[in-house]
Amino acid sequence: MEKRELSVLERLFGWLAERMRENRIPLLCGIAAGLLAHMFAFTNKLVNADEVWSLFERGATITSGRWGLELSKWIFPSISMPWIYGVISIVLLTVTACVTIRLFQIRSRCLQALLAAVFVSFPSETGLFCFMFTSAPYALAFLLAVIAVALAERGGKVNWLMSFLLLVLAMGTYQAYVAVVASFFVIRMIQRLLRGEGSAKEVLLYGVYRLGLLIVSLVVYYLISLAAARLSGLGFADYGVSRWTSIFYKIALAYSAFLHTFTRGYFAFVRSPLAMILHFLLALAAAVLLLRWLLRCKDRARGLLLVICLLLFPLSAYCIYLIAEVDIIHSLVLVSFLSVYVLAAVVVETAEGKAGRWSRDAVLLSLLLVMAGNVLFANKVYLKMHFQYEQAYSIYTSIITQIESTEGFDADKKVAIVGNGDQQGLEMEELDAEGLMGPSKNLIDIYTRELFMQRYLGFDVSFATTAERRALQKDERVQAMPCYPYYGSVQVIDDYIVVRLD
Repeated sequence: MEKRELSVLERLFGWLAERMRENRIPLLCGIAAGLLAHMFAFTNKLVNADEVWSLFERGATITSGRWGLELSKWIFPSISMPWIYGVISIVLLTVTACVTIRLFQIRSRCLQALLAAVFVSFPSETGLFCFMFTSAPYALAFLLAVIAVALAERGGKVNWLMSFLLLVLAMGTYQAYVAVVASFFVIRMIQRLLRGEGSAKEVLLYGVYRLGLLIVSLVVYYLISLAAARLSGLGFADYGVSRWTSIFYKIALAYSAFLHTFTRGYFAFVRSPLAMILHFLLALAAAVLLLRWLLRCKDRARGLLLVICLLLFPLSAYCIYLIAEVDIIHSLVLVSFLSVYVLAAVVVETAEGKAGRWSRDAVLLSLLLVMAGNVLFANKVYLKMHFQYEQAYSIYTSIITQIESTEGFDADKKVAIVGNGDQQGLEMEELDAEGLMGPSKNLIDIYTRELFMQRYLGFDVSFATTAERRALQKDERVQAMPCYPYYGSVQVIDDYIVVRLD
């Protein structure tokens, strides 16, 4: 019987099946760790102020330079769907880990499994799922950024052009991924030096070319952002773009933040004394091997270039400090901290002998316990958000009941909730998520509480405008009212049902 020629889709499916077989260990471990860490967020509708506001939106897109996020609406509808977007994001993040493992040629199956698990359970991804409405586009942009590095690694004009286009698109979706690309390029330089892939001059030129790629991509990204803002008529808010400040001050900030991530728990990446010990063990294992290599290296140029690359690595991982304001840099932005684990894996992979085996064991143990801590932390964060939602639901249901029970409540009355008390619930310090962007202290704020009452509680009435609320706050009768939840905190004043929170 003659062999039937396969169609395009059949060949594509065969290629995909082969890639899945080759990467089955990191794929399975990444997806398993992702579900273990984030399943609660996928099977419950957890909310914060941004989620309430962006239930059917993407949030700020073109105005914040994220025109790629606006384009993503063609692929991912603007509906914050936790299960479908959660699963899609887990798959995309796991594939990103697989591409990273292939890029750096990590051969150890244990390292492959744990790197994938750490990638998907990392606190930045926990923060990502606190904003489910952007989770899938951001996960896709992360993947595109890493593919851009892989394409540049292959060389050739077509691959460089594709790398440039993917990098611009990734930054257009979320600017922070430029730091992932920068740190991966530096790690690749370190790896080439350790493996003897080319002379010091060749490795230096490798880095110069990739720095040029980053600079050109950033310039083109910024020009597209300005053009998109002008053509759309929305304007460009320069959201988080760093003002003119001394470059040396910015560099010092980047190094300081990198160090404090390890020592002071910045961004909730290293959250406890045990986590500090594990990261110290990880760094020590890599440092011992690097020092041994330097002592044995007879080529001074290669040794000097390795030292320079190691010194530049923290800056590359936190290079977002060079282009963004400090007050908008948070745990989602610094997902590039993952490159620390990649660097450790790359270093121990190149080592041989007894020292190499001991170092690999130290890194494997550290990654295993870091991953376990990330899984526990993610579930603690989601439990906190669940309780916050239950408290907000109870509080605003009670407020609605009192409004509906107030004598004189009718269709002609507007509801005016005055005061800045965003949420009256318990803080629940036992579920500490300090440093992580996502589980905000005030689940429902002054800008979203009316939307929360309408969308989540079905209370669709006329609300007072901002100007009307401000005028009521100055009214002596309102000022004399007790604050919620005490008797008299809901009253009829003129044409309004007034609820005084504080």
